Amino acid sequence: MPAFDSSVVEKTSKAEIISRIQKLVPPGSGEPQDPEILAALQTLTAQLIAAYKADGQLESDPFTDVRDRSVHLYVTDISRKIEGKTILVTGGEGCVGSLLIEKLREIGASKIVSVDKARCQNPQENTPSFQQKDTAAFYAADIRNLEALKYIFEAHKPEIVFHLAAQRSPGLAEIQIRETVTSSLLGTEHIIQLCEEYGVENCVFSSTGKASRFFTTEVYAASKKFAEWQFAKAAQEGNVTYSMVRFTHMLENSLFCEQMSNKVQQGKTVNVHAPHRYVTAQNAIEAVNLLLNGLVLCVPGKLKFLTVRNLGWPTETLEVALYKILESGKNLPIYFQGLLPGYEEPFFLGQFDWRKPTEIHLLINALEDPFRKIDESGTITIAEVAPFSFLVLSKQVSRLVNLVSDPDCPEEQIKQILVAAEKEVIASSFSWNSAQELLKILQWGINPKKLEGYGSNIDSYQEIIELLLQGMYGRIDRYVLDCAGITPDQFDGLVESLRAVDSIQAEVGYLRSVSRYIREFTIAENLVKGVA
Repeated sequence: MPAFDSSVVEKTSKAEIISRIQKLVPPGSGEPQDPEILAALQTLTAQLIAAYKADGQLESDPFTDVRDRSVHLYVTDISRKIEGKTILVTGGEGCVGSLLIEKLREIGASKIVSVDKARCQNPQENTPSFQQKDTAAFYAADIRNLEALKYIFEAHKPEIVFHLAAQRSPGLAEIQIRETVTSSLLGTEHIIQLCEEYGVENCVFSSTGKASRFFTTEVYAASKKFAEWQFAKAAQEGNVTYSMVRFTHMLENSLFCEQMSNKVQQGKTVNVHAPHRYVTAQNAIEAVNLLLNGLVLCVPGKLKFLTVRNLGWPTETLEVALYKILESGKNLPIYFQGLLPGYEEPFFLGQFDWRKPTEIHLLINALEDPFRKIDESGTITIAEVAPFSFLVLSKQVSRLVNLVSDPDCPEEQIKQILVAAEKEVIASSFSWNSAQELLKILQWGINPKKLEGYGSNIDSYQEIIELLLQGMYGRIDRYVLDCAGITPDQFDGLVESLRAVDSIQAEVGYLRSVSRYIREFTIAENLVKGVA
C-alpha cells in the first residue's frame, strides 16, 4: 500500500473519504480513466482502508463466520425418504444443484436425474440429449419446454423433485425480462403440472429472500414471488407435498464477489455499487442441507419454507472490496459506480415486525412472522407465505402467460404487466390481514426519524404505501387504533406524513376524516363520563 499521513486518517472520517471519492467520480459517470483522478483515488482508497482498520475492521475475511457456518441435516430421516427413489433436480449443473447431487449420492440416492439448460443447443427440442455419469442422467433441457420435461418425466418417473432452475442474476433479469419471467412462471407451472400428473411424492422449490418483500418492482424478485404463490396454491389444491427454501446471498455463487476478485487479480480499478450497501450471506452447504431437510420438515397441504435461523450481521459490500484489495497487497483504487437496475430498490422499514426487534429475521416479513417456528435442532427457521386469493393469482398468471407467449410484446411491457399483476395478488393478501396489522406496518415503514437515519424519504415507497392504504380503506376506526397501540396523536402524525405523497391524497382525505371522527367521539365519550 502507498505511504500516507496517518494524522490525516485520524482526522478524516470514513464518510468524508467516501464523499471525496464520490466527488472525484460521481456515481453513474463510468469508470475513471484520467491518470490524475486514478492517483487521487488510490490515495483515498488507502486512507479508507486505514480508517476501516482503525475501527477494528479488515483484520479477517468479512465472510469468515458465514463460510464456517452450517445447519443441522436430518440424515437418517432423509436417507429413509430417498431410499430406492428416483430424484429429479432442475438446475442440476448449477452451483447449488451440483452440490445437491453430490450430497444425494453421499447419503444413498440410487438414481438421480438432472435437468439443466446449460448445455442445451436447442431449447425447442422435445427429445433432449443426455449424458450418463455414474448413477445420474444429465439432460440438456429448458424447463420452459413442457414437452421436453414431459419426455424426461415419462422416461424416469421421478418420485422426488428439487426445483432449482431459474435466473440467478437480479441485474441480468432486468435485461432478459422475458426469459426470467417465463422461466419462473412457465417453468414453475410445468413442474407443478408434471409432479401432479406423474404422482411425485415431494417437490422442494428454491426461492430467494428477496421474495419476502411485500412489493417489488424488480423483475428477479417479482418473478420469484409469483413462483412462491404458484407453489403455495399447488400445496393446498394438489396431491403432492410441496415445500420451499429461501436462500440469501450465496458466497460460492456470488456475482459481486466474483467481479471484485477478478478486478483485483487483474490489477484494475474496483467498482462498488454504493457505500452503505449490505448483504446477508450464507454458504452452499447450508443451502443443500435446507433443500434436503425440506423433504422431512414439510407438511401436506401447506407450503412451509425453510431458512437459516442465524444469518448473522449483514456485511457491507464496500468492506468486502477493501479487504480484497488489502489482502492482495496491490495499490488499487475504488470508485462508486452507482446502483444498477435490479439492485436499486430501497429497503422498506415496515417489512419487519418492530415489536420484536431482537427477533427479526431478514428473510421473513411481518405478515409471515406469525407462522414462524424453530426446528428441533435450533438451526432452521420454518414459516409460511402469507395468505392470498388463489382466484386472483390464477387470473394474473393466465394473463402473464398469454402476454409472454406473444413474441411481439416488448420486454419493458412484460415488466409493467408483471408488476401490475403482482399488485393485484398483494392487494388480495392484504385483504386477508387485519387493518391494525396493516396500520402497524405503515407506521413502521414511514417513521420519519428512521427514514432520515436511512437517508431515505417517504416518496421512495409510494407504491407499497398505496397498497397498504387500499387494504385499510373503510376498515379504520378507534378499535383498530387501540389494537395497533396507536394513539390519536400518533395517528394524526402518521396522516400528516402521508400528505407528502401526491398520488394518495384521496386516501389521506379518508384517514383525516377518520381522525376527526375518532377525536370527536373521544371528546363526546369523555363528556359523558364527566356527566356520569
